[in-house]
This record gives sequence, C-alpha cells and structure tokens, in this order.
Amino acid sequence: MNTMASHRLHWHDWGRSVVLHAALVAALAWGVAHSPAPIPPSTRLDMAIQWAAEQPPEPAVQPPSPVPAPPEVQPQPTARAQPAPQPPAPTVTPSIQPYSDAVATAADTVIPAAPVATVNTEASRAATPAVVAPAPPSANPPAAQQARWEGLLEAALLKHKQYPMVARRMGQEGLVTVEAHFSAQGELLDCFVVSGSGFKALDEAALQLVRQAADLVRATHQPGRVAQLRIPIAYEFKES
Repeated sequence: MNTMASHRLHWHDWGRSVVLHAALVAALAWGVAHSPAPIPPSTRLDMAIQWAAEQPPEPAVQPPSPVPAPPEVQPQPTARAQPAPQPPAPTVTPSIQPYSDAVATAADTVIPAAPVATVNTEASRAATPAVVAPAPPSANPPAAQQARWEGLLEAALLKHKQYPMVARRMGQEGLVTVEAHFSAQGELLDCFVVSGSGFKALDEAALQLVRQAADLVRATHQPGRVAQLRIPIAYEFKES
C-alpha cells in the first residue's frame, strides 16, 4: 500500500516538473520572440557639404524675329569709260655753249708778214726797192663758219632728241651737261658728262644724242677749227 502510494507520488512530481519546464520553455520562447532587435553600434559618416548655386530662371524662348528683306537695288546706269588722260609730252632742250674763248682768241691771231729782204749785187751798190711778200691767208676761217656749224649741230640735237622709254615710264627728269671736243674737220674726239641728272638712263641718252648729231653735221659742214663745247640737255615733262 505504501509502495503504490510512493509510486503515485513520484509520477505526480515528475509530471509537475515537466509542466514547469514546458511552461518555462514556452515563456522563454515567447520572450525571445517578442524581445526588441538589438541596436547595432553607430558608425560616423564624414562628408563635405556643398551648397548648390541657385539656378537662374530660364529665360522665356522668344520666337525669332523675321529677317527683313534686302532693299531692292536699282541698277545704276553704266557710265561711259572716260579715256585715260594722256601723259604730258616730254621735252628735251639741248643748247650749245662754247667751252672756252681761249681757243677762238688764239685761232684769230694773224701771222705777221715776212721781213723785207734786201738784195745786194756787185755790179751796183744801189739799193733796190724792198719787195713785200704777200701775207699768207689766215690760218683759221672766219668765225661765221663755226657759228653756222654750231647752229646746225644744235638743230640736229633738237631734231633727234628722244626721251628714254625707261626714264619716261618711271617719271625721271633732270639736266645733263655734256662736254664735247671736236677737231677742225668736225670729228668728235671725246665727249663725257660733266654734270649728271642723277639717272643713268638720262645721262647715257644725252651722250648718245651728242654722238649722233656730231656724225650727221660732219657729213656736210665742219667748224674749220678745234672746238670745245658744253651742251646742257634738259629732260623734263611739260604740261600740254
């Protein structure tokens, strides 16, 4: 009887223990299910703050203004082309100047007559009358011949003068003085520039002009005596 009572008490304690443990487990499970989630540790986030610039309001889009039509161009009457003005005709003005009067003075000297010759004979000591030898003709022709030759030379210079094409195109002007030496027969012995114009074309043209004129005049006339002349030749444009 006691044994059965003890067995009954033992099973009763074990059941109570099971119930308590079950209740404890259920309570723990319920607490775990309803407990708040753990808060993770906080982390620091560093970043620079930049203020965005205020955006201006977008302007309203204006419709494009109509392009004005170009004004109608009235055709201008074509002007008749005027002829280009003719350049003034160049002039070359040569003139002849005697280089020295010494030559002419010496040439005009008259050779004196030969002295009177006296003839003595043994047959007669009487003096015979003196015989005067005729004076020889003048060694130089009259000055009129040279003057005529100079006039013809000057005319030839004026007739055959030419303005150099290069100098004319470049508008070169100037005065060239040429010294020329002539023989009594009119042969040009030498000529050179004593005063230039500053332009080679004009200086060479002046020398060529003197040579050409001397050859033309020599064919028909001679000065009759040595002559030295200075010939200024001007190259210039004159308004017509």
